[in-house]
Amino acid sequence: MSEGKIAAQLFTIRDHVTNRTGFADSLAKLSDIGYKYVQFAAVGAVDGDDADTSPAEARKILDDNGLKAFSAHRLWGLLKDQTSSEIDYLHALGASYVTVPIIRDVYDPNLTASYSRFIDDAAEVIEKLSESGIQLGFHNHSWEFMQDATGRNGMDVLIDDASSQLLIELDVYWASVTGADPVELLARASGRTPCLHVKDSQVIADSDQRFPQPVFAPVGEGLLNWNEIITAGKNAGVEYWIVEQDICRRDPFDCLRSSFQFLSERV
Repeated sequence: MSEGKIAAQLFTIRDHVTNRTGFADSLAKLSDIGYKYVQFAAVGAVDGDDADTSPAEARKILDDNGLKAFSAHRLWGLLKDQTSSEIDYLHALGASYVTVPIIRDVYDPNLTASYSRFIDDAAEVIEKLSESGIQLGFHNHSWEFMQDATGRNGMDVLIDDASSQLLIELDVYWASVTGADPVELLARASGRTPCLHVKDSQVIADSDQRFPQPVFAPVGEGLLNWNEIITAGKNAGVEYWIVEQDICRRDPFDCLRSSFQFLSERV
């Protein structure tokens, strides 16, 4: 079994990569922590309204810091309707994986039927991406676990009905807060999970100090059972362990450092 590769999801530091200077400085910090891989998302320097860095220039900065953008999150509408230009973008970055992070730009994410439509529409895109050396994946949040009248949910559709060519980039935090078991999901999607989103969950009092609520936490600092998740991930074929925090309650680079240190001893 190969050694796991720990990656940083750049969405975690989106406020620090809004221009080329911030992007370069942030990548240097990630490299210093020990990261060798990143997943692109919300990089304003490249994709923002005031972008000042091309994908090719971003790749040069990545190379200069010993980092590889092996994957990117891209909107489904772009991948579906502008497949050729999206392939060019991904090739410029050097990415071999692309993941749909959400479908609400095209379909209603609250409907199980939307995930069936996504699977149907994805067939042609998967073929074109595959011809270009790129694999397509889907990243869950919590919408995918909403049951319909038949008792099924979007994740059931994505795992049970889709071709094995559609990868499942499971987010263990979002699965766990819905009550789903990440370990069970990894077993069900075994062989289709080369990339796993890892973040932890803590519980704090809400603003009214009345009810506890889950919040994001660095990996290993919260309530998730990482011994079981890591074992299940390895058994399912996880290669990239992608650290992400949607919201950080302290400096995001410190959160990324803590997560890296925890994972580097275990994967």
